[in-house]
Amino acid sequence: MHKSQLTKQAIFLLGSLYTTQFVAFAFFSVAIVAIWREGGMSLEQLGFVSLLSMVWVVKFLWSPMVEKYIQKNAGYYKKFLLIVQSLLVTSILLVSLFDVISDKEIIFTLLILVGLLSATQDIATEGLAYKILKKSERGFGGTLKTIGGILGYVLGAGVALSIYEQVGWEMTIFMLAFLSSLTLFQLLLYKESSSNITPTDETISWKIFYRYWKTRNKKIWLVFLILFPLGMSIAHGLLIPLLVDKGWDLEKIGFIKGVVGSILGIISAIISGWLLKHFSRKSVLLGVSLIEVIGFLFLLLLYEGNTNMIINALAIGTIFISYGASMPIISALIMDHIENFPTAEYALQFTIYMFVGVIAGAGGVSLSGIYGYETMIIASSVFSLLTMVFVLMYFKELEHERA
Repeated sequence: MHKSQLTKQAIFLLGSLYTTQFVAFAFFSVAIVAIWREGGMSLEQLGFVSLLSMVWVVKFLWSPMVEKYIQKNAGYYKKFLLIVQSLLVTSILLVSLFDVISDKEIIFTLLILVGLLSATQDIATEGLAYKILKKSERGFGGTLKTIGGILGYVLGAGVALSIYEQVGWEMTIFMLAFLSSLTLFQLLLYKESSSNITPTDETISWKIFYRYWKTRNKKIWLVFLILFPLGMSIAHGLLIPLLVDKGWDLEKIGFIKGVVGSILGIISAIISGWLLKHFSRKSVLLGVSLIEVIGFLFLLLLYEGNTNMIINALAIGTIFISYGASMPIISALIMDHIENFPTAEYALQFTIYMFVGVIAGAGGVSLSGIYGYETMIIASSVFSLLTMVFVLMYFKELEHERA
């Protein structure tokens, strides 16, 4: 039986890990684009900066090595996380030694290092979360992950960029390093319990990447991981260019995405985590998909020039609510599908989900230039409808499951 180790100390540690793994990375992958563009960097060069996010997409490649290290330490994560978090703080501080404009190549190299360490910390954090949480608490764990990610984004891509305007490059980097170092103190004080995961004689290796999907149930699960993010990612990708094309000013768009979007994401994640305690996984999945099917279509009215505040709020709000509400259930289901190797198997599953989302988001924008916004908006709603049908057909075993 997977017993809970969810103490108050563990809750704050997980929340801190989920936030600090992303706070510096958000600044370096989002805010620095604005800084370098203002400094005269070409759009072609800025395109390479966006590739930093690919580090998180391919993190499953080294997850077996993380798993091996954890296994050699009898299932304890604290030591590994202390090492990685220390290296993360150090790498952030190294960035401050170079000029943001004249040393772009060196800084970009260090940013890759920050991305690798952030992604590695996430691999281990998910393993620790799986160890701490019992099945009925996994929805709450997903809520922590969602809130931590949103707070990390707000602090890194929003607050840090605002501070940069006032205090400059070095002080901004010191702030990011300080925030990331707070997790180190929590790790030092954390008393990790012994592993409650049943040992296995199976050796972890890269064969897991194809061996994991051999059974029929896993193939069904793979289809879901590909299908579920399509509608949400297409709609999310269309939102900003659509608002720009409809004449919304950048300050208003920034407020909606940074403030309104973050608040809605956090609230919907909390509600989703609560629902997972009282309703089945299947019910929550169907509810989220239904909101998407209807809500995404409101974007058509916005595109047609609708000025009704309530309609526009529903159109824009659905996208942020969709993201916030979906992460707790996805995180819980990914943990449910872990068999022998928590860190590697979580990374493998979430990488597919994230990769499909990135491609769908970018593809939706590109295809809207060919087929128009209307077609892609309808496509986003149709994909969410297909998800509902798929869940009804193949997720019968989740009828009575609680997260």
